[in-house]
This record gives sequence, C-alpha cells and structure tokens, in this order.
Amino acid sequence: MSQKVIKNNQSIVPFFSERMNFIRGLDPLGLQNTSDSTFSILLPGLNNVTGRIRYYSFYCWLLDEYSKRVGSTDPKEQRKFIRTAEYIIALSSQFYAGDNGSIPGSNYAKLEIQNNEIDLHDLNAGIYKPDGTTANTYWNFGWGAFGQYYLGSMRDIGIIINRDSEGGIYTRTSSKDEGFISGEMLAKSFATNIDSEKSDLFFDCISKGKINEDQLKNLLPDFNLTKVPNGSEEESQLIQLLIQKDYPVRIEEDPSTLRKQTITHLLNFSNSKPTSFNDREFVYAAYNQKGTSENKVEESLFGWYYYQFNEFWHYANTSILNGVLDSLEDSYGPNWIQLRQFVDGIGESVIDVFKTENLLDDSDDKISDILSRLELNEHDLFQKISKAKKTEKVFYGILLIFSQYLNNKPNLISLKEYGDKNDLGKDGEGPGYFLTQFKVKMSMSIFDFIKEYIFKHIIYRHQYVAFRKIRGGGLSTQKFIIEDHHIRYLGNFEAAFTGPRIGNLISFLKDLNILSTDNMLTEKGVSVFNQISLND
Repeated sequence: MSQKVIKNNQSIVPFFSERMNFIRGLDPLGLQNTSDSTFSILLPGLNNVTGRIRYYSFYCWLLDEYSKRVGSTDPKEQRKFIRTAEYIIALSSQFYAGDNGSIPGSNYAKLEIQNNEIDLHDLNAGIYKPDGTTANTYWNFGWGAFGQYYLGSMRDIGIIINRDSEGGIYTRTSSKDEGFISGEMLAKSFATNIDSEKSDLFFDCISKGKINEDQLKNLLPDFNLTKVPNGSEEESQLIQLLIQKDYPVRIEEDPSTLRKQTITHLLNFSNSKPTSFNDREFVYAAYNQKGTSENKVEESLFGWYYYQFNEFWHYANTSILNGVLDSLEDSYGPNWIQLRQFVDGIGESVIDVFKTENLLDDSDDKISDILSRLELNEHDLFQKISKAKKTEKVFYGILLIFSQYLNNKPNLISLKEYGDKNDLGKDGEGPGYFLTQFKVKMSMSIFDFIKEYIFKHIIYRHQYVAFRKIRGGGLSTQKFIIEDHHIRYLGNFEAAFTGPRIGNLISFLKDLNILSTDNMLTEKGVSVFNQISLND
C-alpha cells in the first residue's frame, strides 16, 4: 500500500483518510445560522445583495418579452437572453447622470468602455468566453445576477415562478388575484415607462449581439434601473409589493406581514430623527427597547431584538476564538504546545486583565460575585473588542457574554420561546445556553469558568464545526490542529456582524422616493407611512 506525503499545509482527514487543503471559511463556530434565519423571516423577498428595487419590475418585463419574442423552452436560450440584457444595462449604466451603484456587472462594463478602442461592443464576448464559459466575463454565475441575486427573492415575493417542474425556465406570475401585485402587473407598468423605440432598440441589440455608445446613451433615461419614475404606476406597484403580505402566492389563514411591519418601524425610526440612520442603528434601537414600541411588544421589533441578541452572541464567541488564536500564533508560531498548558496560560492572562480592570481580587472569585458588581453595555464592549488583541480580546468577549446575560435576564425565556416558535434556535444559540448551562456555573470560580468555556465552547466547538463542514468535500476550515493533546496554529478569523437586509431595504425606499438622500421621509414617504400605520 502506497504512503501519502503531507505537504503544502495539507492535513489527513481523520474519517476519510484523504488529503485536505485548509481554506479561510466563514462562521468558524457555526453561530451565524440563527441570525441568517431570523432576518430571512423578517424581510422575505429581500436579501443583502439586491441593491435596486427596479430590477424586480425589469426582470418581470424581460421574462414577459422573452416569452413573446423568443419563446424557446431551452434554458440555454433564456440564460443567454437574460445575460445579454443584464450586460447592456451594465454598459448603459456608465452613462447615467448620477449614481450607478449596485448595478451588476458595472465594474466590468466600466473597463470595457474605457479600454474599447472602437465604438462598438461585442455583447457575446462580454457574456461568454469562446469556450462557452462565464469566468472573467461581466458576471461569473451562469444565470447572471438574475439567478444569483434576484431569483430567490423574487420567487419568495410572488412575482417569478418556475415555468416547469424542473425549474429550467422562468416566467413572471399572472394576475389571478387582484389583491396582490403580480409579475404580470409589474411587467406592464415597466413597459409603460419605456419608450417603444427604445424598447425595440434594446431587443434589436440583444438579437444582433452588438451595441455602440450612441445606442447605449439612447436607452437612457428609460433603462436607468437606479431611478423608478416618480409618481408612476410602476413606483406605486413596487411600493405595494413591499407592503403586501410576505408570501403572496401562499394560501394562508393568517398570512404574515413581518416585512411591512419592519418597514413601518423603520420609517418610524427615520421620523424620530436619530443621530445616525443606518441598518445597524435601527437594529440597535430594537435591541435597546427589547422589541417594544410604546411599552408594547411588537412582533417584528421583537424579531430584530432576537436577531441582535444573537449577533452579539456570535460576535462575542468568535472574538474569543480570534483572541485565542492570536495568542497561539504570537506565543508559539507554527510550533506545537500542550493544549492544557496553552489554555491554562490564556486563563491566567485573562485573569490578570480582570485584576487590572479592578473587576476581581482573586482568581477564585465566583461568577455570581463578579456579576453582582458589573455594569456593562454591549455596544461599548463591541467597540472595545474591535480594537483589542490577544487575551485582551478574550477578556472583552467574556465580558460581552456576561453583559448579555445581565441586561437581558428578564427576557431570556421570551427570547428562547421566540426562537423555538419560529424554528430559529439553531445549534449553539445564546438564550438556550444562558437558561441551561450558564445558570449552573454561578458557583464556579472565574478561572475555572474561563478555562472550561475556552475548551468546550471555543476550541472543541470550532473543531466540531470544521469537521461538520467538510462533508466529504476535501476542504477544511480548521484554524488549528489538535494531535495527542497538543495544538498547532493554522490561521485566524476576525469576528463580524452579519448584514440584516435593512441596508438594502433603505436603498429600495430611496429608489421609491419614500426616503430622501439624507434619510428623511419625503411627502410620499409620509403618505405611505400613514397608510401602513393605519392598516396596522
């Protein structure tokens, strides 16, 4: 039997006996799933990469026109049609009078416009390489930005469906129910805002596979997807799309409207003229108010409270991992160190920081005693963690966990129940830990607690998550190797919050003339806010 040689930072997978390369990976403790699942139910039909709401009506119109002008049921034909259309939009965006941000393919198009020596652009060369592949074209993903960014959200919000059971062809939904915005309605309203000559030019260029700069400019402003025509039927329908029930094509006795509720609270937050208005400040406000408005628990606000609670939770734990790994690399480099000796050393260093900060007198102080004299704020600790290194980061990560417990203790049961009711309480979620494991740690010494926590919830949990992610793929996200009770450093990972979709919702509301560029409610915004507030 031949022997395998390990080289180039490879490892032998213990349960597959195959070579494995290490990659950076994401979410090294597997604690972001709860956050991701939470914002998915609070803002269905949106995601963190769909930057422009007008693409929703554009794609409905494009698919409608595809069925009329081409009609082929070959997925390859539809895929090429969509990619070509997207590329034309990206090229034309280089001639927008204002902002052209969040237009997929615009970076590639910018270079194409700058570097093209002749005033004619080969569209086929921009969407496919000669061998038919898409790498290093305007968009790598085969179905373009439509398939990678927009399809799932548009399907959730009820304006796109699979034309057949295999999902190889897509079409807009039909106007069967007048109570909801369909893809057919958006296709018609988008068409109303497109001059017929410009529409014919657009499809003529798709057919010929070529376009010049005069033609690109002639498509504007009609095909500017950063601007929804003010006061148009398209604008009105896109607003209604966002505030109708969350899943229009579902038959539900009690349909959810969490997206509309979130929009209501976001506009109310804007109306309060906060010092800073952005996605995280809105979520912070929900967290600080414990999901209540005027002393009443609101379902969507409580969801954002739950979301930010888990954001702090995974940030605290991932920061501890980062600090542990930082210390491992700084002290031992690529060399092995006995695991228990290493963790004892981390624990002693963290205790020293506790003493320096006058938070304890002795390493035998109990958790309950330390908690009784702490006054902490999660936001302040987040700022301190972002600037800390090595064991100081571990220290602040531990404090952030303590802070979450102290400041949310009366709401832990409600948080746990919310997660269970909505199937959000993933493996390792915070409220469950505080209600079960943490409450029995009160009599432990701070030193023993820190060591046990690092062993169980940081080192062994990361190892468990890394092995779980392999799933036969041959790539490992491990940040260290443990062998024969010794540990060796491989890499590190910086903690970060997830994106809660609120940022893109704010962009949508600006595109729809509901929020001004300085984040104030416009006249239309006030009207929409009053409408949805009264309906609630």
